[in-house]
Formats: sequence, structure tokens, C-alpha cells
Amino acid sequence: METPEVKSLKRSINELPDEVLLQIISLLPMKEAVRTSVLSTRWRYLYASIPNLDFDFGELPVANQLNFLGFVDRLFFLRGRTVVDKFHLRCWDAPNVDAVHLEWWISSIIELGIQEMLIHFDFNKLLPTSRLFTCATLTSLKLYFMSESSLQVPANILLPSLKILHLVNSISFCNDDSAERLFSNCPVLEDLDIRSLLVKDGKCNLTVSNSTLKRLTIVSLLPNWGQSFDIVIEAPNLVYLKYNGCDQNSHVFVNVQSLSAADINFWESLCPQCNPQSASDLMRGICNVETLCLTSIALCSFEKLRVPIPLFINLTHLRISQSGCGRIFSFSGLPNFLAQSCCLETLVLEMYAHDNIDQALKWNPNPWYELRESGASCLLCLKTIEVRSFVGAEDEVKMVEYFLESARVLEQLKIQIKAKPADHSKIADALRSLPRVSQKCRVIIE
Repeated sequence: METPEVKSLKRSINELPDEVLLQIISLLPMKEAVRTSVLSTRWRYLYASIPNLDFDFGELPVANQLNFLGFVDRLFFLRGRTVVDKFHLRCWDAPNVDAVHLEWWISSIIELGIQEMLIHFDFNKLLPTSRLFTCATLTSLKLYFMSESSLQVPANILLPSLKILHLVNSISFCNDDSAERLFSNCPVLEDLDIRSLLVKDGKCNLTVSNSTLKRLTIVSLLPNWGQSFDIVIEAPNLVYLKYNGCDQNSHVFVNVQSLSAADINFWESLCPQCNPQSASDLMRGICNVETLCLTSIALCSFEKLRVPIPLFINLTHLRISQSGCGRIFSFSGLPNFLAQSCCLETLVLEMYAHDNIDQALKWNPNPWYELRESGASCLLCLKTIEVRSFVGAEDEVKMVEYFLESARVLEQLKIQIKAKPADHSKIADALRSLPRVSQKCRVIIE
């Protein structure tokens, strides 16, 4: 039996206008939102008008997808002219979702004022790009391709409200002009993310030219040997760049003065051929940044190719990370790079990314005395150093000793030890006993 309090609560909820109830239902997962239809006659079709739609065919067995397909069709029929704010569709491994359904759903939400769209799909299901790429209300478009995909860009493309565009996983353009046409016809675009960019027919020319762009991510697959690509970035208001690719037979030209942060990785050491000029141009294009993340592979490449490192006069925060290729961290090239970073205040070194500590201790990547020989101008402003996955190798200890002896304004040295339990305390005691020139410096051992 319902208590008076429960009855009073039900009356209070039922007195709320539909607009408020829809906002409440939209906070629920799609399955839970649909289940509210059993509460009362008033709630029966209320879920069909929620502003955020999320359909996942991928989590259903193929045998159940046909019923779900009918449910989605019915929902669009029931909602009438109610505005759609967000639309999320996952339809890979869904043979019953054909191009006809996709075109109807996407055309419907475009007419209903869609603002944010996220679609995971197999490119065998062709998108109605002629409608999609002329949507006046769309502010965010994220397309995740589940197989190699060639994007069709219509000649009359115009996305006047689009601020976020993500094209992810095995994407290529039918021709070089289509890519430039897409980016240049988004007059308010701020965030562009292109991942797993494919090279077609051995050559790719990608031009990103947009005056409003603020964030750019380009992550390419390792190309087959003999393939090449040219990337030209012309974005006068760009503040963040992430570039992850291979410099074999390639050229990356960055014409940006406003850049404040960059994240750079490429795999020259995995390629039989390389392009030193590309690496040099890339470094010159990002030399105004204040924050920079480089991989050890990139540093090794600069050293191997004898790439001249420009002066990073604004650089205050530098992070060197392991490449993620399953390799031991190598610091080849670090001394030269630090020598060009005279205003550096924070240095983060992520040293070893694997658990095979015995193997790591056998490696002698680079003699840390090179830092001493390269000159200490980079240490004049250095206040914070963090060393992650420190295993206690001799050269690592020499590196820490050098920093403590040379960094006169150092305030904190934090070291995360990655060693066998029996060796941890021994390494920690040795580090704490090292002399330091800065009286303010705190040594934190984890």
C-alpha cells in the first residue's frame, strides 16, 4: 500500500509540465528512458520526444536488431516536430541497418534542428552526405568509421555552425580538393580531429586552411613503404596541435604563430627512408609553444637526422614520453633540445613503459653527462622536475645528480621509482643523499 508521502510525490511529479519531465528523462540512459512509458498513460509516449537520442545496434544480437530497427522508426514517427539536440548512433555489425534507414533518420534529425551528432558505422552503409554537409544547425559532428572509408564531400558543402569535426579510423578523401573544401567551408570551426588518415594511390596532399581553428589533431597510420603525404597547416588562430605520424617521404608544413601547446610523435626509426627537412620544418612551425610533449622516438629521430633545433624561447613546460611502440625509453637528442629551451620551468620525463625492469637496467640509452657538456642555460629557470618509472640505472642516477647540482632555482624533484621491492628503499636512500645546489628543493620519492 502506498504511503501518503509516496502519493503526494506522484502528484507533484505529474503536475510538472512535459518540458520539465522531458529534461528529467533525457538524463537517463535510452533503455531506462523507454521504460518510463509504463508509468501512466501520460508517460506512454513521452520518451519519444526527449532531446537526446542514443541508439546502439552494436550491443544487440543480429536476431534482435530487426525489432530494434522498427522501434527506432516508430520513435521518429511519434516525436513529430520535437527538436533533437544530440543524436548518437552505433550501427556497425548491423546488416539490417541499410542506407535507406540511415538517410531517413539523418534527414529527419536535420529537419529537427540537430546540434550534435556522433555516428559509429560501417562505410558499406553510405551516409547522405549531401544533406549532412549542408546542415545549418549542426555544431558538432563526429564520424567513426569501422572500415576503410573514402569520404564523399559534395560540391555545395556549407556547415555554417559547425565548431567540432572529428573523422576517426581509416579515413581518406576522394581527392585532395575535397578535404580542403570540407575544412574551408566550416566558417566557425574550432576543433578538427583526423585519426588514421589513409594514403591512397601512394600520395596524399592534405591542406588544413581555416582562420577560426583552435585545436587540430592529425593521427595517421604507418604508411606502406613508398607512400608519401604532404600536410599543410595554415590556421592563424591555432593554439593546440597534436601530430602523430610517420615522416617517411613526407612533408609537414606548419604556418602558425599563435600555437601555445603541441604534442608530437613520429616513427622515423621504423621507416627505411626519412625526410629530415620535414622534421626541421615541423620544429620551426611549433617553436613558439609554451607547452610541448615529445616522444623519445621523436628526440632520437632529431638526433639521427641531425635536425637543427630552433630556439624555443617561450617553452616553459616540456614532457618527454615513451613512444608506446614497446621500446625502451631513449634520451638521444635530449641534451641538444634542452640547450634550446632557456626558459623551461617544468620538465617531466616518462622513462620506461614496460614491466621488464631487468631488461631496462641492461640498456644504457644515452650517457647523461651529455647534459653537462651541452651547457646549462636550460636550467636557469627550472623549478619542477618529475621523473616517472625510474628504475635506478647508473645513467639515471647521474642525470638526477646533474639536475640537483645545476638547477639553482629548483623547488621540487619528484621521482617515481619502478623497481623490485627489495631495491626500492636502497634506490630511494641513494637519491635522498645526493647534494643539491638549491636550498628550496624538495626531493619527493614514490
